[in-house]
Amino acid sequence: MTSIAFMALNETMFECARDVLKGAHDDVRLAVGLMGGAVDVARNFAAAGVEVVISRGATARCVQAALPDLSVVDMSTSSLDLLSAIHKAQAKAERVAVVAFPPMSDGAREIGDMLGADVGVYQWDREEDIARAVLEARADGAGIVVGGYIMALIARRLGVPCQPVESSPQSILAAVREAKRIAHGRGVEKAKSSLMRAVLTSTDNGIVAVDRRGQVTVFNPVAGRLLRMTEADALGRPVSDVWHRSGLPRVLESGQGEAGRIERVFDQEIMCSMTPVSVGGETVGAVATFHDVRQIQKMEATVRKRILASGHVAASRFQDILGASPAVRQAIAMGMDYARTSATVLIHGETGTGKELFAQGIHNASARRAGPFVAVNCAALPAQILESELFGYVPGAFTGASQKGKPGLFELAHGGTIFLDEIAEMDPPTQGKLLRVLQEKRVMRLGSDQVIPVDVRVVAATNKDLGALVASGAFRDDLYYRLNVLRLGLPPLRQRLEDIPALAARFLAQAATRPGGHTLSGAALKELRAHQWPGNVRELQNAMARVAALLREEEVPGGLVRQLLADSPPARVKSAAPGEKERVVDALARANGRMADAAKLLGVSRSTLWRRMKAVRP
Repeated sequence: MTSIAFMALNETMFECARDVLKGAHDDVRLAVGLMGGAVDVARNFAAAGVEVVISRGATARCVQAALPDLSVVDMSTSSLDLLSAIHKAQAKAERVAVVAFPPMSDGAREIGDMLGADVGVYQWDREEDIARAVLEARADGAGIVVGGYIMALIARRLGVPCQPVESSPQSILAAVREAKRIAHGRGVEKAKSSLMRAVLTSTDNGIVAVDRRGQVTVFNPVAGRLLRMTEADALGRPVSDVWHRSGLPRVLESGQGEAGRIERVFDQEIMCSMTPVSVGGETVGAVATFHDVRQIQKMEATVRKRILASGHVAASRFQDILGASPAVRQAIAMGMDYARTSATVLIHGETGTGKELFAQGIHNASARRAGPFVAVNCAALPAQILESELFGYVPGAFTGASQKGKPGLFELAHGGTIFLDEIAEMDPPTQGKLLRVLQEKRVMRLGSDQVIPVDVRVVAATNKDLGALVASGAFRDDLYYRLNVLRLGLPPLRQRLEDIPALAARFLAQAATRPGGHTLSGAALKELRAHQWPGNVRELQNAMARVAALLREEEVPGGLVRQLLADSPPARVKSAAPGEKERVVDALARANGRMADAAKLLGVSRSTLWRRMKAVRP
């Protein structure tokens, strides 16, 4: 659809424009309109998509005043057009008067001098002044008046001879070229505006801009949602009416931006940055960008999750844990209950009982399952290195530190779970720093004075009696009570003998080297059940790997199992830890002698409680 219309002032100009524009400019729409009538025609053109209107003189000014959103090209009268009109008038009368508004009347006397004609000039600014000017020129002896089409109409009604100034084909073509340049410019600006609008509407940031008076000029949909106001209601109003505590008036006054300011708007926290807009060293406006803090936190969690896709995941779930014994079923049920909370969990069990397996199960059954699962063995690293791994460090924090610094495992576990295995091996200074993190939910990298908020669930594990270590001063009591919120005891393999056949079969199948795998004979199962398994499930898995490596037949004989298990170190008989007797007696007293309730209070199975009772019995 064409965006340009030519508004001829009469039929003669219409015919001339049609002939001039034919072929090269057929996309220009043509119509006739003069003064007020031209406004109605132009309004219809605008409704049909026309953006640029060509007219002349007073009519052009009238259309522009009535329709400010239209671009109006005033087809100016050239000196050649005026010279031609005066020359024609000179042939009809001795004295000529030019009755027109500037700039049509400019240069009229000089043209008269060139032609040797007596030319008077009578200028007017309003349509109602035209008749008076014509009559004044007539009274001064003018035989003919020269001017625009409106003047010509009025002169004819007054009976005064007139000669209208005709627009030449060159003037019409020049006006059309100018209109097309304007239309192209408007198209470019419209594309830029559409792009800017797309940016404003697609961003997750709220954006508010003001002019030098503090009135809102930009207000995007996110800003409307956060400030609870529509764009139509916000635009043109003082920013103090739209956003009472925006700080933009302060930026306009000082010319200084502000970044990272957090304030509360209605029921939400937003982070805001403000920037002055300067032209030639003068502040002419300001822009505020702001974001819902909750969205920032979600984006942060997403970024951390992507960064952590390098292996900080929990692969195991409770349904992956093999075992049908009551002790294992009870531990799984308790772990699933713990997963529904966000409290710290302390897992106690001998080496090889699957503490990390249960920690992963708790994570995957919790609301944090989409977050990272970061595991660290506190016994595997020297104290200083463990501290830097847990809490991170800034560049140059210590000799050998990375020049880029490094985030700690607590930062990497943000939004998820951190598993601290062998927590009893942590040295006292690191215990103190861990306690501070658990209390404040913030970490400070080594060498830094900045704190970093973290949202992490802690699951700790140990194969030692932390209560005994607290009593001996080897473990901080305040950290112990922070960790020992939810206690989960894992039974050793010797207390769940009924699970050995299924476990052994799975491990044997995983390690099998022959097609079709191996089967366990009755004698082999008997040998497995008779063993004490000091290394628990891990020892059983290793034993089956050795069987699979040595076995050449399909069925596993009992002799081979007996031979391989004879090489295992004997199980250590553990004596009662200091304070164990008091804890057992206290639990039984609180449970009124009921074994099941006392075992639950201690976080152990009934069989473990029986064993402890025997160990502390005098």
